[in-house]
Amino acid sequence: FFLLTTTLNHSLSFTATRLQRVLVCGDGDLSYSASIAGDLADKGISLVASVLEDREKHHSVYEESQTHCEHISSCGNHEVKFNVDATDLVSSFKDTKFDQIQFNFPHWRGKMNHKRNRKLLSDFFMSAADVLSLGGEVHVALCEGQGGVAASNAEEFRQSWKAAQFAAEHGLLLKNVLPYEVKYNLSSHRGVDRPFRVGQHPELYIFGFPDGTVVEERCQLCCRHELHVLLPGADNPSKFSDEDLIHGNAIQNIIKTVIPDGIHFHIPIRRVLSSEESGCDETTVVYLVVYCGETIPLTRAFADKYRSDVEDEVGRKLQLRANRMGRLVSRPFHFPVLKPDTLLWFSSHQ
Repeated sequence: FFLLTTTLNHSLSFTATRLQRVLVCGDGDLSYSASIAGDLADKGISLVASVLEDREKHHSVYEESQTHCEHISSCGNHEVKFNVDATDLVSSFKDTKFDQIQFNFPHWRGKMNHKRNRKLLSDFFMSAADVLSLGGEVHVALCEGQGGVAASNAEEFRQSWKAAQFAAEHGLLLKNVLPYEVKYNLSSHRGVDRPFRVGQHPELYIFGFPDGTVVEERCQLCCRHELHVLLPGADNPSKFSDEDLIHGNAIQNIIKTVIPDGIHFHIPIRRVLSSEESGCDETTVVYLVVYCGETIPLTRAFADKYRSDVEDEVGRKLQLRANRMGRLVSRPFHFPVLKPDTLLWFSSHQ
């Protein structure tokens, strides 16, 4: 295995500490692979550069195709493979695992369409997970704002490609996001030999299988829900006092018993609703419960299982507001998008 060091201002974007075999997907006219082929060969790392087109079509579409193919093949133990579908890598690499898989600026071959580009990402992540080695990384370069981590509010996140969300659905955790400076020829625009723009601040998203490492808050995916607890009274006595529930950690201590390692939860805000506000006979405490994937990928399905477990466990000790139980958790979002004062619904949304 080999140790690679790199700077953020170089298109050679490897950060993994152990590399033997690298795969580049959808590489336009093969400019990116050609730009890193020599460096990798010097370090004894093998490279597979791949494109979707067959050899004949690729040579006819891209002016530098033949030149780049010859250069890549002349460096170390490298090869160029054609007819490789990034969304079905196992068909081309059935018995091969890669320590790093790179896909720079993926885009479906048509005009901007979030639905199609999200599907492309999702299918790629599913495919990459099949041929990624343990401890390996998936690197995806995206234009600023496309990935979702830079979103400062919910609307910006909804308009992104939600890269971490689709990776999580296939067992991959977003581990870091770095600035990415392009120093090779951006040649493939909708399948033709034409440059394209990536904006002023493109980013490199780095994914991998969970290994116990805690990722930064900005990279964590979160889901939220409300927990409506009726304060104890004559009809529903409890060992917990009103003070425990309104100002203390009673609910947090119960939730701790059911949430698995790797998921961080917190209650950023709570509010007391009078019987008039809630429509219940008793006063209600509403908690905003947020689950975040610290060391494991969080999906909406997993978060909703946690929500169900929490309701069951809290419900054994306290009375919950019946018409607020069983409600699906929110769609995933990145932690910085959380705005507790605008997310918690109160009397006007009963």
